Amino acid sequence: MSSPSKHLQLEFSDLSIIDAKPIYFNYLFVRIYVVGCGGTGSFLVPHLCRLANWFDAADKQVSITLIDFDRIEEKNLYRQNFCQAELGYNKAQALAVRYKAMFPKLKIGAIASGASAVSLDRSAPTVIIGCVDNAAARKSIEELMVEYSGLMAHGFSHIPCWWIDCGNDYTYGQVTIGNWYSLELDDYILEPATCTTLPLPTIQYPELLLQTDENETLSCAERALLNGQSLNINSQMAIAAGEMVHQLLNSQLKRMQVEVDLFRGSMKSTWIAQENIDRIVERARAFMGTE
Repeated sequence: MSSPSKHLQLEFSDLSIIDAKPIYFNYLFVRIYVVGCGGTGSFLVPHLCRLANWFDAADKQVSITLIDFDRIEEKNLYRQNFCQAELGYNKAQALAVRYKAMFPKLKIGAIASGASAVSLDRSAPTVIIGCVDNAAARKSIEELMVEYSGLMAHGFSHIPCWWIDCGNDYTYGQVTIGNWYSLELDDYILEPATCTTLPLPTIQYPELLLQTDENETLSCAERALLNGQSLNINSQMAIAAGEMVHQLLNSQLKRMQVEVDLFRGSMKSTWIAQENIDRIVERARAFMGTE
């Protein structure tokens, strides 16, 4: 059944969409790391596997590595993509086994470890997707990206690496993409037809690295049980992230942020336009007290 409106109604109060530039990422082989296979990560993995299977038919190879040190517990069955038969297994390994069985041609592996297990060997274009629920894990990914962007800045590597970060609370969340650590506006000048540098997610949302003691000690699953987190927010964030990856691999991605509010039933994009980048960097400068 078709919807009442056959065409997407764009919100033209935000005219930055007109000047938005896509990220160029058209490569025959891409490596994807998923760091965190719990709430959002467990729902994102099947989307990525279907994408990889689809790209394989188009002669583009996508390798997926899942990273998580945690094991599946009873409390995870409410809001994560696991079943009773998988209790006790490592989350990353359980997902890798399940989807390898569904897609035999899929290049998928698992590492039972934390974010520090990501290894950028500069041999292939890479996408790191962070689906973590604590500041320490995000800090580990940020440090890796800072080191890699330094190598690119000094000419030691020309192989791109992008970081997509997913985060959510009770009924609200955001997905954002970036690859560069700098608070200088001149480092983010868009080219006429494409985008090559965007601020890291932790520059776009510097508050991601700030957490209260409560958030540090409770997992996402525990906070969900105690505070009534929506049953659907994780799967909704996975859809937003999965579509961002799909557009990125097709060199069609023109958005740097997607914000989802299930309570209000809304989704908002921030487009890759110079005015939006400048505003975000200026906000980060003020937040970090560098102005």
